[in-house]
Amino acid sequence: MSNELRKSNSFFDLLSDTGSMFQNRFFQEIKLDVHETEDNYQVTADLPGYAKEDITVDYDNDILSISAVRKSEKVEQDDKGQIIRQERSSGSVHREIYLKGINDEDITATLTEGVLNLVLPKKEPTPPTKRKIEIF
Repeated sequence: MSNELRKSNSFFDLLSDTGSMFQNRFFQEIKLDVHETEDNYQVTADLPGYAKEDITVDYDNDILSISAVRKSEKVEQDDKGQIIRQERSSGSVHREIYLKGINDEDITATLTEGVLNLVLPKKEPTPPTKRKIEIF
């Protein structure tokens, strides 16, 4: 293998590693499980480090949206009140899934130890109706 090709492969390996670094740091996705029962969907989403106030859950047009935003600021001062160290961090995650036929009035959500649990009851199935269409 030529040196140029080896250098090229090394460069692309570096880019690949850098991409995964940025993906993990900046494009985090909510990890979730969806279980379907006869009566409902149960959604479990991992949101470690997020408080209840940081999380937004919406259901609109058959789309369940889960978003969370976290901001943190730490200030360390000496005895004279001078700042020794100041750190700020923030992060956000968002996930949408399509769940059709949900009774949106009865959706429930709980947050326990960084795990968001949602129960989305299904609407009662409506029997298909036959309708005669008049021709004009």
